[in-house]
Amino acid sequence: MKIAHDVKLLRLIKIIPPMLVTAFACLAIFIVISNNQEKLERDILALQQDFISSRKDMVQAQVKQLVEQINYEKSSTESILKNDIKQHIYQAHAIATSIYENNKSKTEIEVTKLITDALRNIRFNNGRGYFFIYKTNGLSVMHPIVPSMEGTSKIDLQDIRGNFIVKDMGELAKEHGETFYNWWFVKPDNQEKEFRKIGFGKHFVPYDWFIGTGEYLIDVENDIKNQLIQRISNIRYGENGYVFLYDHQGNTLSHVVESVLGSNVFNHPDPNINKIGHKVIEAGKKGEAFLSYLSPVMPATGKPAEKISFVQGIPEWNWVLGTGFYESETKSYLNKRKLEIEAQNKKQLIELLSLSFVVTLFFIILSFFLTRYLSKRFTDYEEKINRDFDELNSVKLESQYQALHDSLTQLPNRALLDEHIQQGIELSKRNKKMLAVMFVDLDDFKKINDLHGHSVGDSLLILLGKMFNEIIEGGDSVARFGGDEFIFCFPEISHLSIAEQKVEQILSLFSNEFDIDGKAIYSSCSIGVAMFPKDGENSEELVSKADTALYKSKSLQKGQSLFFNHSIEKQVKRDFLIETELRTALVNEELSVLYQPQISVETGDIIGVEALVRWQNDSLGFVSPAEFIPIAENTGTIHELGAFVIEKTLKEIKEFNLCNAFSLNLSINISPKQLLDPKFTESVVSICREVAFDPQFVTLEITENVLITDLSLVQPVLSKLRSSGFKLSLDDFGTGYSSLSYLSNLPMNEIKIDRSFIDKFLTNSQSESLVKTIIAIGRFCNLTVVAEGVETKAQYERLVLYHCDLIQGYYFDKPLTYKSLVERYQSSNIDMNWTG
Repeated sequence: MKIAHDVKLLRLIKIIPPMLVTAFACLAIFIVISNNQEKLERDILALQQDFISSRKDMVQAQVKQLVEQINYEKSSTESILKNDIKQHIYQAHAIATSIYENNKSKTEIEVTKLITDALRNIRFNNGRGYFFIYKTNGLSVMHPIVPSMEGTSKIDLQDIRGNFIVKDMGELAKEHGETFYNWWFVKPDNQEKEFRKIGFGKHFVPYDWFIGTGEYLIDVENDIKNQLIQRISNIRYGENGYVFLYDHQGNTLSHVVESVLGSNVFNHPDPNINKIGHKVIEAGKKGEAFLSYLSPVMPATGKPAEKISFVQGIPEWNWVLGTGFYESETKSYLNKRKLEIEAQNKKQLIELLSLSFVVTLFFIILSFFLTRYLSKRFTDYEEKINRDFDELNSVKLESQYQALHDSLTQLPNRALLDEHIQQGIELSKRNKKMLAVMFVDLDDFKKINDLHGHSVGDSLLILLGKMFNEIIEGGDSVARFGGDEFIFCFPEISHLSIAEQKVEQILSLFSNEFDIDGKAIYSSCSIGVAMFPKDGENSEELVSKADTALYKSKSLQKGQSLFFNHSIEKQVKRDFLIETELRTALVNEELSVLYQPQISVETGDIIGVEALVRWQNDSLGFVSPAEFIPIAENTGTIHELGAFVIEKTLKEIKEFNLCNAFSLNLSINISPKQLLDPKFTESVVSICREVAFDPQFVTLEITENVLITDLSLVQPVLSKLRSSGFKLSLDDFGTGYSSLSYLSNLPMNEIKIDRSFIDKFLTNSQSESLVKTIIAIGRFCNLTVVAEGVETKAQYERLVLYHCDLIQGYYFDKPLTYKSLVERYQSSNIDMNWTG
């Protein structure tokens, strides 16, 4: 009986475990299926709520940002107006001062006529602005709008509010040297309302005048309104995104449908549009709100569609601004995501059921063969194996992580980057979308290391790595490519505008200073972008194309972005070819120098020449200096090239001067890279000494841009060059960031009027005024004024009339070889066989 009992017990031990395992497995599967279904429903509901909420947050943020921009522009109206009229009065005062200084021998009446003739016809601010002149005792000297006032006293002239305009403004200008003043007038086109006018006057001491101007504040505000409306009208995002703008009277100021611009929604024959207009404008008047309505038209389909919009009012201007999204877009996206989630859940459920079946079967079989003793031994052995495996796996994972991540920033490295890009390509290809690879390079990172040390540079890279990680989402990735280079990968991009937004998001990270160890670090980045599938089908191609776009972006302007296209690739290949050929151009004697004669306006004689370098290459043909000079600067060959031009021109012009009864001045263009070379001054002085050329006959031409970017470094170099005897010329004056402070603080001898002004100054009154002003500034600052690009007799005669000092251009001569220069301008008694 005991044995039988033991046999039954053994049978129970063999049967009960499989039965229990099977029961529990069935129960677990039932629970998993139920939980899976509940989770699916929760996920879909949460997705719908989150997506609509995120879309609402997005359109609200867009409207808020636009309102902030509008408020900023509106608040800046008065300061913009004041600064504008002040600068114009400074210009007029400088012209008057120059005329007075150059005509002191003449009577006040004669000088007054010269000044009023110069200022009378000048207009600005869309033709509204003009200059007036009064003596401080109220006598009108010049009033171009009402000439009949001239010669009469306006000391008692009052505005609508009783302010004595001429009297008060004259007293303040005389007391303080210059003054702003406010008065109130009706406008010619609105006689029923007073408008504030802001004026500015500056005291002209020699004749006790004040020169002034004024502008209605509302006119400047209306200019700003029109500019803002134009900018708002151009805003588009996606297929259906746009911004609409109404005023409180129902007038449509901005809308995607051009036919409704200027119409009034309150008078629209369509009752739905009328109702929507009232609803939107009333919400804007109260502040801000989200609105749901049936939009008359959806841009992508041209048909009505349900829409959710966010609107906000701008009470000071009686504007209502808004944008929104169409619910059909939301439903389409949610339906697609719902199908994806359902498919994913179904796949997971099948995998789970399959795994459960295998596990259940395994335990059923195992329970038939294992005894309690073996089970215990196996458990002990399994625990030991698990411990060893966990330790081994941990070491393996750590090694894999280190092999695939950058040790400094902890971002993925090149190896993992390639994997991420390939995965993104497959995903984007499967969903028929685009992918963007963005190559990011920090601008002038070496300067940060040199100035603050490599530890600060490393800290900046670590901080950027964290910031870059914070802006990526979903399947996006970012990797450190090496040094100060990073690469972003953004898969599943549905529209190019999304890639552009990503670029702007990266650039915006550099808009503020970085706090590194208590130091304020400023940095910027350049970005090159390549798109799949347009620019490449694999990781290597896309990275290469993005690198090419980055190279071109940095060569054009740092701190910007550029999307790859085949014209960029072609240009970059040409740049590389130019760079390669330029390294041997001097050795192969491919570079030559031409001389552009400079003619004295007073005598008509040649006074000097400007040296111009030219390059003729067997493979490239003629290469413009505009192409090869920037490349020479970037590669460092500019120093060797510059030394060649300086030495060659000094020798040739010395030979010319020794063979003639007169001596030519020599003007040489100097690159900013040359000027900032610590050894430049020593080098150019040494070459002059070797050639025995007097530096007083050498003028070094620099551009305004170098003054802007490196003024603190340039100023001592210029002073050293002047003390060494060289003359200095500011080239292309007026085309950059011209400032009179340069002329007063820097040891300049000469300014050159750019050919772009000379081309138009006979037909364009503004260009003519600028040319006259530059000549007046030159005379006032005791500087030689050179006009470039003179090609016609009419231009020459006009510049003679304006008393320009020197002229150069095709009207006199094209750039000449040294041989042609000698043949054309040699003295009659010169022995041309002289070799020096």
